[in-house]
Amino acid sequence: MARPVKKRLVKHRLTFKDFGPVAVPENQNCKIINIPVDQLEAMRLADLEGMSHNEAADLMGVSRQTFGRIIEQARQSVTLALINGYVLKIVYDENVQICDRDLKCIECGHEWCHGFNETAEATTCEKCGSLEIIKMKRCGKYCECPLRVNKR
Repeated sequence: MARPVKKRLVKHRLTFKDFGPVAVPENQNCKIINIPVDQLEAMRLADLEGMSHNEAADLMGVSRQTFGRIIEQARQSVTLALINGYVLKIVYDENVQICDRDLKCIECGHEWCHGFNETAEATTCEKCGSLEIIKMKRCGKYCECPLRVNKR
């Protein structure tokens, strides 16, 4: 019997989830390749942040060998999409756990640690109920995602 899959920790909160070719005739349907968010996180850590496989595996909560398999699958999917003009769709699955974030309320200054839930409507301050919430720090050195948690 196989061992159950260990949850992979993901720190970066996605802004965009679909990527594809720009110049596609309207009458042509593009194939879609689903890429799990943990594969994108592996590429972010290794390729964008420049971490070693050991460092990145520790951050994701998996073994170095598992990290190697994750990033190999991710790179293959992205390359396939780029070469053949397919659409990449980032998907969440049950093997992913979004890491806790240190948040701060702009209104009252309250700070707390919060787990991000992709299906949640909005994050509110535990103390005053405000929607004006920011992340205390970015996801990584090259992260350009907004610090504001709730979209306006």
